[in-house]
Amino acid sequence: MRWNKWLKLTVGSALLGSVLFSGSPAYAAAPSVFVNGELQYDAMMVKGNAMIKLRALTDPAWIVFAYDPKTRVVMFHTKDNKITVKLREGEKKATVNDKSVPIDAAVVNKGGLTYVPLRFISETLGAYVKYNAQDNRVIVRTPTAQQEYETLMHGDLTEAREIALKLPKISGDAPMLESGEGYHHYGFTFPEGEAQRYIFDNAGYDYGYYEVNEEGLAIKKWQYDEVAKREWGVKPTFGSSVYFSNYFMGGVYYYGKTDAQGNNKELGRLLSEEVDGRVVPIEGEKRTNARP
Repeated sequence: MRWNKWLKLTVGSALLGSVLFSGSPAYAAAPSVFVNGELQYDAMMVKGNAMIKLRALTDPAWIVFAYDPKTRVVMFHTKDNKITVKLREGEKKATVNDKSVPIDAAVVNKGGLTYVPLRFISETLGAYVKYNAQDNRVIVRTPTAQQEYETLMHGDLTEAREIALKLPKISGDAPMLESGEGYHHYGFTFPEGEAQRYIFDNAGYDYGYYEVNEEGLAIKKWQYDEVAKREWGVKPTFGSSVYFSNYFMGGVYYYGKTDAQGNNKELGRLLSEEVDGRVVPIEGEKRTNARP
């Protein structure tokens, strides 16, 4: 498959103009860059160009990496071998399919990792790149992550829930949680028919409510720390919901429904080892929050 046939390329003048900082030092702080939902704390600005490390783009279905320490050349190619790229530390050019291509900023090696301009990644490899000017945030997704994003937004309900749960969690200003003892279970509660909002139950010691926004980021909106007896944020109201609880120490997995009055109805139980993932399909449940 040619990834660039279906990936949406939104980088351009809006992104490039917005990430330029007049008079910025050579290694100024970059806008917040999220790759596959995870904040890249070490993203940087080099002479007005947003730079990210190549390893952040690891996607076994997309790119294969190699590095020659003697020549300081990093090489990578798409899985279908249609695009082959060579980059050398300190050079402002790349070799793409045996042709020399100029790049906006020289390749940087920092801490043993190779950093390249974000624009080069988007234009050469076809990664999804979008700049959020309001929040000064860049969203990057590899092809596999883009496929998962599409499922998360409007695909199968159970698959979408699994994708939502594996997204990196962004706690923002939420206070640090106090630790408990004897963690023996965890659970998740979703509004009935929804995949982009859920509460995480961490063995009863703490609870966190997350919302997945349109950019595919899982943002914490509320938490309750049972150990510290401390609440932060606004607790959500779900109405009817579905729950999934894995008591892994006892080897039992429960799932069921909770009505708007808070009454639980267990729908089934399995051995923990029988559950492939963190949620299971609920018979008769239909998705209600799919986005176009």
